[in-house]
Amino acid sequence: MYPPNEAVPVLPLPNPNRLQEQSVSIRDYVDLLIEGRKTLLIALAAVLTVTLVYLVLAPRTYKADALLRIDKNKALLAANLHGDNNQTPAEAESPRAQREVEILRSRSVLGKVVDNLNLAIEIEPSYFPLIGETLARKHDRHDGVAGAWWGFGRWAWGGEKAKVAAFEVPDRYLEKEFTLIALEHGRYQILAPNGAELLTGEVGQVVTAEIGEKTPVTIKIEVLDAHPGTHFELVRRTALSAIETLQKAFAVKEVSKDTDILSVELKGRDPEQLAKSVNDIAAIYVNATVNWESAEASQKLAFLESQLPIVKERLEKAEQGLSAYRQQHGAVDISAEAEILLKQASDMETLSIQLKQKYDEQSQRLESEHPDMMATNAQIKRVNGKLAALEKRIKDLPKTQQNMVSLSRDVQVNTELYTSLLNSAQEQRIAAAGSLGNSRIVDFAVTPEKPYWPKPGLLLAIASLLGLSLGSAWVFLRHSLQRHDNYPALLEYQVGLPMFAAIPHSKKQRKLAGLLGRDKDGGILVNEDPLDISVESLRGLRTTLEATLANHESKVIMVSSPAPAMGKSFVSSNLAALLASIKKRVLVIDADMRNGRLHETFGIGKQPGLSDLLAGRASLGEVIVSLPEVGIDLIPRGNMVLNPAELLVLGELAETLEQLKSFYNHIVIDSPPILGATDAAILGKHADATFLVVKEGRYTAQELEVSARRFQQVGIKPNGFIINDMKEGSSYYPYYGYAYQRADQEPAAAAGWTDKYHAVGDWLTKQLERDWVPAAAETDERS
Repeated sequence: MYPPNEAVPVLPLPNPNRLQEQSVSIRDYVDLLIEGRKTLLIALAAVLTVTLVYLVLAPRTYKADALLRIDKNKALLAANLHGDNNQTPAEAESPRAQREVEILRSRSVLGKVVDNLNLAIEIEPSYFPLIGETLARKHDRHDGVAGAWWGFGRWAWGGEKAKVAAFEVPDRYLEKEFTLIALEHGRYQILAPNGAELLTGEVGQVVTAEIGEKTPVTIKIEVLDAHPGTHFELVRRTALSAIETLQKAFAVKEVSKDTDILSVELKGRDPEQLAKSVNDIAAIYVNATVNWESAEASQKLAFLESQLPIVKERLEKAEQGLSAYRQQHGAVDISAEAEILLKQASDMETLSIQLKQKYDEQSQRLESEHPDMMATNAQIKRVNGKLAALEKRIKDLPKTQQNMVSLSRDVQVNTELYTSLLNSAQEQRIAAAGSLGNSRIVDFAVTPEKPYWPKPGLLLAIASLLGLSLGSAWVFLRHSLQRHDNYPALLEYQVGLPMFAAIPHSKKQRKLAGLLGRDKDGGILVNEDPLDISVESLRGLRTTLEATLANHESKVIMVSSPAPAMGKSFVSSNLAALLASIKKRVLVIDADMRNGRLHETFGIGKQPGLSDLLAGRASLGEVIVSLPEVGIDLIPRGNMVLNPAELLVLGELAETLEQLKSFYNHIVIDSPPILGATDAAILGKHADATFLVVKEGRYTAQELEVSARRFQQVGIKPNGFIINDMKEGSSYYPYYGYAYQRADQEPAAAAGWTDKYHAVGDWLTKQLERDWVPAAAETDERS
């Protein structure tokens, strides 16, 4: 026989070091996610719903593309053709794709596209807000114009078409929205941005309206297919704004590195317009490159043709001078040394003239500080230096030979220069006639059949991952904000109290608690659902208590908690009912004279109770209420008092309990929380067993430890603690869920994926079981 409040010997506590090592595992996180599966499903469903709504309502975006080939060998061909031997090889051979990308995106190219296709004029039907465009998209254009839904004739519902050939407005009306209203018999009406009627016209005619500005409003509608009364939004944009809009939707990229194949892409909402725009961009760019190449060849040809008469005149004068000198002095022989000097001087002078021509040609397109210009100038200086040295040697010859060498050199130089200019001019004529540019269109754009965006598969996959991620983040955040300690075995070691029971969460009890909140009879779980898994856990607690207090003639059991809303009243009432079910006389005392609600749980009205008994306002027989449907008796809290602790001390509580022990086998006391009032410490002195009830997610080891210390300070040693409301799949109590029910009530698919998951988890737990059992020496010492 154990004296009151003496703890029953229990198994030795687990090894704390190994508990800490195993305090967190992957299974804990998986269990936490399984426990929060409703949150995961809600988050997933919410994100998927938003994604599906977006997929239905989002406007469809199409993409048209074309392929261009950039010929990087064109520079080498041009170099050989023009005789430009001084061009840098790296520049000739390097890919030109990156430079061509910027040219394609330039305003000079896109501006022509805007002008050719009238992209500065935007006209769109007015759709019903939010869902109108989606409904219009469902309509087949081959069926004509769709009828108005619900009588809303001003909105477009599918099949409407309008094309504007010209639309000019004053500058202050640019970028402002006009309204076009379709009328009967191919007529239309234009409303100004302020809503005033501006003009009325007919399809195919140019209509002008004076509005007091220098520039009138001019418009020509080519196509208008809509029911009378349908509204269109009409905007005339500036050229720069239209170009910038086109640049944002336009993309150019190299297909792969060093291939010089460019992909030209344009995104928008009108598939036919997209294909036309891309093909127009490609054609304008190719024509521009051809024109640039032809203009360059023409410029060089003009320069050569301007030099030909000058060189020809020089040649004729040199020939005449040489002929006159020979007639005057007769045939003059030139020595071998003079021949050599003549040849070298002729070559140097020819090269000098060619370099000067090259310098003049470069000066027309390059700055003087350009590296090519500086290199050519340096070559001219070196050649002139050599030519001066040769002339000095020629001056050492006899006077007759000097004159003969000089005249012959002039003739020879001008002859070579004139011949070279003739060849170069002919080559430039061929180049200008056959210039094809450095780009080719490989693939023309075609009208896209399917929208490029949105992509349902991609968006749904991203939404699923996002929903699961958000749900998991919310589960872990909520878990981290809860006040609890993770593992009961570690909690037993930290507090020094054994855990007597872990009561799972009961959905039935939640419904009963909801009935109490609506002022209806809630009842107790034992009577409403005897096979509930929470009741089975309480039966285990009852069996433990019967063994603990087996030798006591009267067993006073007090149930308390560290703080309110832990479930001590639930444990007290259902434990009493289970004790009564085994033919025990049981009395339940609601000792929480501040907030006790057991009278509501058992469905009785307010009447005299414990406070009235201790205050002397009622007798023992007047406060005991018999509950035959449950099989127990109840002493409710009674009327509200301001000094419950004083009543417990001065109200002859001990004598009353001794009197009750003579009749009842068990007395269950539902006491106030120990951390909130001293009532529990006073009541615990008269109890044979004291238990602390904590709710999962609402407690910490420090709270439980302080509660036990409060009892110990007045000489009371709590027998243990009870964890209430354990969630399904909870990682805090790994043996939760071993329910054993009747076969005729077990569903056919009871052994579902959850049971299989727990079976695998239990097998892994058994493999690590040796880490949780203390060594033999430690067991003996603890015993």
